[in-house]
Order: sequence, then C-alpha cells, then structure tokens
Amino acid sequence: MALINEKPLVANLDFNDVKDDILTHFRNRPEFTDYDFTGSALNLLIDILTYNTHYNSLTANFMLNEAYLDSAVIRANVVSLAKALNYTPRSASAAFTTLTLRFTKADLNDSAPIMIPAGSAFKAAAAGLSFTFHTVEDYSVQFKKTDLAGTTIDIDVGVYEGSYHTQRFEADGTVGEFTRYEIPQDNVDTSKMTVSVNGLRYVQVIPEEENIFGVTGDSKIYFVEESRNGYPVIVFGNDVTGDALQANDEVLVTYLQTNGSAGNSIKTFTGTVSGRPDMEIAVVNGPTSGGAGRETIQEIKDNAPHWFASQYRAVTEDDYEVLLRKHYPDIQAVSVYGGEEVYTPGRVYMAVKPKSGDKLSDAAKEILRSQIIDKYNVVTITPVFVDPQIVKVILSTTVIYDETKLVDNPNQLAARVKNLYSYMNNNYISNFLSTFHESNFSYELRSLDSAVLGSNTRVSLKVETGVNNYLLDTNKFQLYNKLYHPQDGFKADQGGILKTNLFKRLGQTVQSGLDDDGYGKIRLFNVVENEKIYVNYDAGVINYETGEFEIKFNMKPEEGPIEFTVIPESFDVIAENNVILEIDDQASTVNVIEKNDKDLMRYNNLSRSF
Repeated sequence: MALINEKPLVANLDFNDVKDDILTHFRNRPEFTDYDFTGSALNLLIDILTYNTHYNSLTANFMLNEAYLDSAVIRANVVSLAKALNYTPRSASAAFTTLTLRFTKADLNDSAPIMIPAGSAFKAAAAGLSFTFHTVEDYSVQFKKTDLAGTTIDIDVGVYEGSYHTQRFEADGTVGEFTRYEIPQDNVDTSKMTVSVNGLRYVQVIPEEENIFGVTGDSKIYFVEESRNGYPVIVFGNDVTGDALQANDEVLVTYLQTNGSAGNSIKTFTGTVSGRPDMEIAVVNGPTSGGAGRETIQEIKDNAPHWFASQYRAVTEDDYEVLLRKHYPDIQAVSVYGGEEVYTPGRVYMAVKPKSGDKLSDAAKEILRSQIIDKYNVVTITPVFVDPQIVKVILSTTVIYDETKLVDNPNQLAARVKNLYSYMNNNYISNFLSTFHESNFSYELRSLDSAVLGSNTRVSLKVETGVNNYLLDTNKFQLYNKLYHPQDGFKADQGGILKTNLFKRLGQTVQSGLDDDGYGKIRLFNVVENEKIYVNYDAGVINYETGEFEIKFNMKPEEGPIEFTVIPESFDVIAENNVILEIDDQASTVNVIEKNDKDLMRYNNLSRSF
C-alpha cells in the first residue's frame, strides 16, 4: 500500500503523462479510493494544474536551449550569443566584378580628368531579369596632353549589384551614450556602406578585426550590429570609444540593397559615364560572383566558434578557411593545404569552389587576397589561390536482379540507378576531401529495390582543359590516385589506360588524339582511315604511381575542351588538396541483367579497360 505522504512522480514533460502522474498520486490516497475523476469537477482542476506544469516545463526548456549557441533556434538569440564571442554575423553580399572602361581622346584639348563617381550605374540582364550595378568609390583617369586624337585609355572599375539608397538621421545629442540608428531594410550589404556626419566620412570598425584599444574618444568611427528585427544598426561612439554625436548633427548613410545570389554569373553590361559618350565597356573581367544572402543561423553557429578560435589571425589551415567563409559567402566548398604537401614550403594554397561557378574569377581572387587574406596573413607565409580541379568519375555499372521480385520493368530499374548517380553527388561527394567509396554506392544501389541481388561497378576518371590560342589552358594534372598498371607495356597495342577525345590540330586535315604506351610515355596520333598513325611517341609523361601526367609537346589544338580519361587502380577514388570529385551521370552507364541470364552475365563481365 502506498504511503499517504508519498510525493507525485516528477519524470515527464508530455501533457498526458503529467496528468497521469497526478491522477496516480491522488488515487493512491485513501480519501480518493474508488473516486471517479473522469466527470468530476476535480478533473478540471487537475487539467489546470497539468497545463501550468506543462507550460512551465516548456518555458524552462526553451530558455535553457536559447541560452547556448549550439541549441538556440531564434536568430536574435544566436546573434546575441555570437556577439559574446566578438563575432558579427555577415550581412547580405552584393555580386561584383570589374569592368575595363575604355575612353577615346576626342581632340588635343581633351585632357581634363575623366571622373567616374561612386554610384555610377551599369545595367545588366540574366535569366530574363534586369540588374543594376554601381561603383562604390570614385575613379578618375586622364589623357596626357601629348596624346593624339583617337588615343584610347583604359581603367578598371569595381561594380556591385543592388539599388543605391541614402538615409538621413538627425542626432538628438544625448552625450555619454552610444547613439544607434536602425536601417529598416532587408538585404543591405553593410560592407559597402558609407557613413558621414556633417559631411565628414566616418570609418567602420569591426570589433573582431580591429584593435579596439587603438580607438580614442575623438576617433570618427561607427560600428554595425544586427538588431533583433534582423536589420542593420549603426552605432556611434560615446566620447570614450569613438566620437559621440552632438545635437543636430546630420548623419547620412549610403548603402546598397542587393538581390544576393541572383546577381551572380552575369557577363554582359551596358552603361555610360556622364559627359563621355565615347566610353565603352571593353572587357568584363569574369562573370559576376560573390552575391549571397545574409549569414544563416546554422552558418553563424558554425563560424562564430571557429572565428573565435582563430584569434583574428591566419596561421593554421583552419584559420584561412574560416576567414574565407566569414567574408565571402559565395562558397560551396573550400580546401586549404600547406605548401609542404606539394613540395613548396612557405606557401599556403587555397582552392575555392563558388556556388555561382566552378572557380573564382581573377577579380574575386584579387579582392579576397588584398582585402581579406593580406590583413590577417603572417609575413612568413605566402598565400596562393588555386582553381579547383574537377575530376569526373565515370561509372560502368552492371546490376543483377531477380525478375520475380521486380515491381517495375528493367528499364525503370536502370533509370533509377542512373538517378542514383546524382544522389551520390549531392550526398557523398562533390566537395573537397570527399572520397568516392564504391561500397557506399553499392549500399545505396541495394537499397533501391529488393529485386537487386548484386552489382559490378568499374571506375574511370576524366579531367578536361580548354584551349586558347592553340595552347592548352592546363597541361599538367595531378589525380592523387594510383593508376591501373599491372605490368610495363600494359595494353600498349590498345592505347594503354589513358585516352582523349579526338580533336583537330592546326594545319592538319585529320583528327588527333592521345594515349599511353604502358611505359610512362604519352603518345600523339592522327586518325587516318580509322587507324591510329602515331606522330609523336614522347608527347608527354604519365606517372602510374602518383596519378600525375603532363603534356609537354605543343600539339597546337584548334579548339577544346580536350578530355583525358584514365583508369584508377582502386574502385575507391581519393580526393586531396584542390580536387573535387563529381560523378559524370551523362557518361556513366547502367546495364541490368536478370540473374538467370548466365551468358549475358559472362558477356558483360567488366574488365579494367575502356
């Protein structure tokens, strides 16, 4: 028999479980023996008590969760917790590029400075949408007096996507307090913001980047924070940390409201410069990139602790990665590795795959280097940006199935296996240092359908390069995987384990290609009446142990791309340094065979060849 003074069980949070605990407690008391709680007034009081207990439990749980960065779900709380780590979440970022503007001298008297003021607009269009790009600083260029009429002069200007806005505030002069002004606009790029007080431009101080102890009460500075509404807030000093605003001071804030990632990958621009109808846009230096929305809650959770751990300097590989992710939002994947890994100590290599393309433009690399990396980099290390090397994984898969268990038909099964290639890209690879494991693919394939009994998958690797002015864009490749080479001279008469697509060469009427001789040499051949005629037995070298090969002979190809395909020794493909693996679902094949078709199974037994 339960004791009369026994306390209720306190072990549950669910409403029904809490109510059951209370009812159990009352039923164990002698005064409520055989009492029917279902229709009684006491049941209503127990409901009220249960609701109160339930809501208090939820409130305590929510409050505790929101007190820690890794469990908080409300953005304002995440931002506040990151602030304790001296971390300011990144605002929306405007897409950008550089334009080479060309001016033509009209006559000998045309020697006055040509001004391109901040806010100059250039129009662009992509995917049926129009965008406006602006300069965010003043530029000027000037002809020499000795230049003849018709002489041209070029200047590179940086342009950023968005609509230009100016907002005015008037200070009330509450001295001794930090004056704050909120800009109630979404998608403001605070890194391109300019702030002036009574015509004098102030400088933005980012706490996690600048030495705040160097700031005095006279410093013309401001800070930018994120309000609980998610809008940018401009904070001025208090005469101790930065100069305080005085009564009737006029504050002008100019900012870009951007469309984020929608402004990426644009290559065509139009525009004019006031008073210069001769201006033309000579070169667009790479497609636009860098556009993105504000930092997400998950990104803040990931970046803030790593940023704090880096202590605002770039020394380790992780430091460089967190710097890039903090300041450049248009990043799908990033890999940083030391020069000692590629026999060039004293350097650090950074490979970035942006969301808007396969590689960074030259303009983006220069901005990242000069405006971000150089600010934190130690003197003894030389930072180098390298392009990601996309290695296509080509799969040849044979699926064995049991027809009695197959719900649909073999063609539909083959189509589902084809779709699995894209699933593997999205969930297993397509990132730096993400290795392709054949076992992962086999597991996912077996999970597709109970009719699948087994599979046989062979792997080959493909890299490609473009052609410009009869030269390869890249003539040296490092795959970081041992190539299939069981003995010297392996399949030399069949072209070895390297092949290319056929291509035209300058001065040739027939197509050409490359293969290897099984001894480490790459051969160049012409195709004459469907036969290979070798014209150079030493066009390049291939290292079967390291997966490195290089084209040394100037073949003078007329156009690209030129695709190199090789066979790795292992069915698992390793990704190192700047390599990203992607399954080529267009070139990959699927063959489905019923388990009782022994002849077809023997015929389709895949060998280690193309």
